[in-house]
Amino acid sequence: MSRLIVGYCRVSSKQQFTDGHALERYIDALVKYGIPESLIYFDIETGVSDTREGFGTILDLVRADRVSQVIIPNFDRLTRSPLQWEQARELFAKHEVQIKFLEDGELNLTSPDGLFTGRVKAALAAQVRDRLRSHSLAGHAKHREREEPYKPIFGYIKIDGAIAPNQSLYPKSDLTYFQVARKLVSLFLECKSLGKARDDFKQQFYLHPPSYGGKIHLKAPSSTTGVRSWLLNAQLRGKLQYLSFGHKTPQIVIDSIHQPLIGDDEWLIIKSIFEDNKTRKKGVSCDKLINPLSSVARCRNCGGVMSQRLNYKNKSGEWGRFLACRNARSRNGLCNPIYAKTYGLTLDIAEKQLQNALVARSQNIANLVPTEKPNNPKIQELKDSIQMLERLNDSDLYDAIEKKRTQLFLLEESEKLGAVESEEKVKLLQYMQHPDFWFGMTPHDRNLVYRELIEVVWCDRGSVVVVPRI
Repeated sequence: MSRLIVGYCRVSSKQQFTDGHALERYIDALVKYGIPESLIYFDIETGVSDTREGFGTILDLVRADRVSQVIIPNFDRLTRSPLQWEQARELFAKHEVQIKFLEDGELNLTSPDGLFTGRVKAALAAQVRDRLRSHSLAGHAKHREREEPYKPIFGYIKIDGAIAPNQSLYPKSDLTYFQVARKLVSLFLECKSLGKARDDFKQQFYLHPPSYGGKIHLKAPSSTTGVRSWLLNAQLRGKLQYLSFGHKTPQIVIDSIHQPLIGDDEWLIIKSIFEDNKTRKKGVSCDKLINPLSSVARCRNCGGVMSQRLNYKNKSGEWGRFLACRNARSRNGLCNPIYAKTYGLTLDIAEKQLQNALVARSQNIANLVPTEKPNNPKIQELKDSIQMLERLNDSDLYDAIEKKRTQLFLLEESEKLGAVESEEKVKLLQYMQHPDFWFGMTPHDRNLVYRELIEVVWCDRGSVVVVPRI
């Protein structure tokens, strides 16, 4: 069996994949070299990861003696770990696999010069990785501590260190970048779909090609993932957003003075659309939603959802809509069959009780928000630790002090974050005191409000208990 010539490339982050199109450029270079796309393996992971699927597949093919040559754009696209390089080099040499880099040519894996060159490249790649990581962490920490903007996103520009609307004309349009960005928001709010919003935007406005290598904030998001990340960015709401250190550290969002693209009410709607699209059944249009208590009302006995049950037609010819446990009705053994009965609980009765509970909650809103939040003892502990290390006046402790300062800053900001969503829900509750709040709302609109403010509505043989989120 003839052995294969395969290609490999990678990028470190999804942002490089969705916004920078670096991966596409690497793949194009390998295709132009003559490698079929079916034999090009790639990863969206760091160069030190041992769990890269594409890289692992190539190693498996090498072990099976299926590969004669591996073509890679450049060395650091293969690995940034000296240890990982040595392990891969030994495997390639054992199975007589040649390595060729598009930038530097072929590398002899067995000659003294080739061994030296490979180890130097691996060490340099690791050094670049460490330097990039160090600069990135220091840069993010500096911007967070000074509460300065880091980078603008599409629709904005950075002027004299501050975020401002980009008033330059968008390519092939009479509108500014800021106005075009607003059009994208409006398209999403109108169709409630990332895919359709992206497609409609493509029909109306110019999109940069995948080969675009300019500044990211001048390029409109072109994928559904990119549109979603862009809509979720706090910069659109007139705030500043900072990346976190690791998955356990919360993302930092602070107030800013730049002009927002999305209002507070629109932000609530956008969040609700994302939540609704995630939880509703595939193939069911939210515009055709009939049950406003969908995914909100649940059976007290089994915890399953309460579904509509059509019982009889009234004088106007409309069906009476009642609530009953879906598990009990389907007789799947998860709930007692007696809960299949409606016990006279109509959809109108349940919804009216829910709305009354929300209005009553809104009237007591002043009692819901604590006037003073207790101090987190961890904050004082970090402050004391920093002061103690500073008193030692030891230059070797500089990194430890800076790390603790960053931890302190993140902890203080995360304390502020806890109140943000509660404030948004409180504002929505306050709106309900207006007598016409529910007037004209579709079942889908009411469902979005219920999901935002209600944890669950427990239904138990005709009785209803509303559990609010705040």
